[in-house]
Amino acid sequence: MYPIQERIRYSDSAQRPVTALGEDPGMTVVDAPEQSSRRSRTRERLLDAAYDVFAETGVHSASVEQVSERAGFTRGAFYSNFTSKEELFFALMERENGARLAGLVEQMGRTLPKLAGTAEPLTAEALGAVVLDFLHGPFDDDRRWCLVQAEFELLALRDPAIAPRYSGFRARFDASLVDIIGSALQQVGRTFALEPTVAVRLVLASYEGAVKQSLLDGDSDDQSLERLRSSLTGVVIAVSAPV
Repeated sequence: MYPIQERIRYSDSAQRPVTALGEDPGMTVVDAPEQSSRRSRTRERLLDAAYDVFAETGVHSASVEQVSERAGFTRGAFYSNFTSKEELFFALMERENGARLAGLVEQMGRTLPKLAGTAEPLTAEALGAVVLDFLHGPFDDDRRWCLVQAEFELLALRDPAIAPRYSGFRARFDASLVDIIGSALQQVGRTFALEPTVAVRLVLASYEGAVKQSLLDGDSDDQSLERLRSSLTGVVIAVSAPV
């Protein structure tokens, strides 16, 4: 694609933009940023709708029409942004997991200073208090996240064509968690006692398992937090060691 400055030519007489063959004659330099912004908003609304629909019905049962209707758009708007339902799903997972990782880093920045700088060894009780404080932060949408994560894994297990992409996505996510959790452990005088990726997957499995069990048992918010605190504290102590 040519730069927009080269696609628009001005006649000497009328000083009106003359567009290249095939271009929208209404497009101007001023219009381009607005069109990009509008497209971005449309994409975000489709992702928001997909999050709800996929959690409610599952990926296989959900249709492009359902997602489009929930977002307030037509199929045409959907296919202007995504080539398939699967592409939409991967975009949703990238966005949501990216947001959770960012929230994790932000909350750690507020929570870890409470432990850093102390000369005393880190106890399970002290870590448990910090974990509980930490869980009040970025994880306020556990049910939907848990459901959609399960759908993501099932989609990959059912479709061999999607499995490699899922594996790559999971590897990148795990690598980010290794960096984040490794940094957090270092700040409180601990380090991984296992191979870092294995340790992180155990922590993540503990978190996901506690969330699922809380949903199945119908826990209150306080009960769910206590279950998560207990599970994560034990696992973090088990997979790490003092420096």
